[in-house]
Amino acid sequence: MELERRNAMQLFAGLGTGAFIPAAAIAEKPLTSLQAPTQTSQTTGMWTVFSHSYCSRAGGSANQTGRIDSLVRLALGIDHTGWRGRGVWGAQLVLQGRRQGGFARIFQEAGKRTFGGAPYVGDGGGLLMCYGINDLGTTGPLGMTQTRGAFIHAMRAAISLWRAARVFDNTDTSIVYGAGFALVGNTAEWSFGSSTRNATSTGNATFTITLPADYDGSPVAICLDGQNGAGGTVTLTGSAGVTGTVSTSNIMPTGLLSRTKVVHRITNLTSANAGQTITGTVTSLGAGGTVAFDAWWIEAKAAPPVIVCDIPRLATAGYGFYGGWSGSEAAKDADVVATNDAIKALAAEFDGMVQVADLDAALNKDPTLFVDGLHPNERGAAKCADAVLAAISRLQSTSGLGATASFNVPSPRIGGLARPRIQGGWYTAEARAEGPAYTPTIGDLWFMPLMITGARDVIVRLAISVSAAGSVSPTLRWGLYDDVGWTGQPQTLIQEATSGGVFTVPLATGLQQSPASGAGAIYLPLDPGLYWLAIKTITAGTGQTWRSLSGPVPCLPNVRLSDASLLVGAGFRFNQGTGALPGTAPTVSDYQVADEAPMMCAQVFVT
Repeated sequence: MELERRNAMQLFAGLGTGAFIPAAAIAEKPLTSLQAPTQTSQTTGMWTVFSHSYCSRAGGSANQTGRIDSLVRLALGIDHTGWRGRGVWGAQLVLQGRRQGGFARIFQEAGKRTFGGAPYVGDGGGLLMCYGINDLGTTGPLGMTQTRGAFIHAMRAAISLWRAARVFDNTDTSIVYGAGFALVGNTAEWSFGSSTRNATSTGNATFTITLPADYDGSPVAICLDGQNGAGGTVTLTGSAGVTGTVSTSNIMPTGLLSRTKVVHRITNLTSANAGQTITGTVTSLGAGGTVAFDAWWIEAKAAPPVIVCDIPRLATAGYGFYGGWSGSEAAKDADVVATNDAIKALAAEFDGMVQVADLDAALNKDPTLFVDGLHPNERGAAKCADAVLAAISRLQSTSGLGATASFNVPSPRIGGLARPRIQGGWYTAEARAEGPAYTPTIGDLWFMPLMITGARDVIVRLAISVSAAGSVSPTLRWGLYDDVGWTGQPQTLIQEATSGGVFTVPLATGLQQSPASGAGAIYLPLDPGLYWLAIKTITAGTGQTWRSLSGPVPCLPNVRLSDASLLVGAGFRFNQGTGALPGTAPTVSDYQVADEAPMMCAQVFVT
């Protein structure tokens, strides 16, 4: 966050964008020839990015347009409607929790089909993943060997899931369980759906999968939870002839209270196995251990493209961000190299539609290519983009089904939209008119849509408009949620400006703003897309009222499902008590649509 705070300070001080980058950091360097895609087949027209800070917010550049994935997008000639950035600052692939940006975000937001049959085709376009340095620097000190193993398990699961043509969640009728497995709900922070099937003993703890009658011999994947310490062993049998064991024990380092994913891929079946079974039997458990079955899926034979970035060794200053990572710089470099070797070995488990982008070679520990030793500056990002483009050029479909079947699979590309923002302007949801005064109500949580369509738009402050000052100040929490997939409902909390404490609304009328610096300040460079402003009343105060919005507001449902009556709303309204904003927004329905929403505003700067 220090990098973004420095950006914010410059913006408010009126400095030029990127002014914090030392001149030496952008000194001229010999440039290699452009590594552009050269495959004679096709270039993929739709990509999704899951990443840590290298492909999130501003990365290490002055704004998001100089980020690695932004430069790749430009080089491929793809506009924002064909690019979905789901990066999260500080993300670790191995950690559960959708807001953390790791495997849970991929599992919940990959958007894979849970219906349909043959032909089992790819879906979703290409995948670009950039993870690892936070896993090693933050989690690795708890056990570097285990962290590396858990990281590879999670990455295998993510790659395999992205290649899935059809996912069968644990509740699907294709699966029959023995009495030893029980349904466990509320698992969306670490599972594909919202439940898993758990076994805590070996007594009749079985799951039996029946392959569909139209199964075509595509790879099959079985997904279990990897455990911290205790877990178990699953032995595979069944009429399809599958054998072997899968261990979920001791995957995570001791002291890391989390889960990761363990995926067992079966690649030797044929269409002759259609209708046959694969049975998993829990044959051993550690003390207090659990085996958790999440889902199974069929990968597409003509799988969509996946690019996995390796981990760059850092310039000397960069390792200083990870205080718990012990050892010399050379030892830390060796940890990175060993993990990169494991990434390359993992990619080799798949076909030519999985390639590794060599960011380590691109940056080569050159301090002039980093803004702070950790995040690439514009020059470093350009070199990394060249490495990604080189990896794209190596993609090769071996399915025999033609290039389009792999390179341009069905994808959720959307139409274009433009909403210009003037420098320093204040914006709210696009409502019909101002509504009657809103009286703060304890526990009220509101979500209002805000579209960002400019590539250099940055949200720098939040505000409400007070219509009557009152005599006792109310307090509130506020922040911003993403909706990268344009689902029409808020998804994951990007930032809560009040994470350090509530905002006390001054006893004055007019625009009441979040701080410009220090505690409660924000600086959010955002990819174009749909976002949701969020505000929750913690204490109601006395006598104060806020301006409100009257709908209809675009992006909200406008016909009630139950009786087809007209819905006129300005936001989604919940009552969720007085705690912090939830990391994942509650699921909305048309019954949460409400009018006269408090008018929450965002100030936008154009960098």
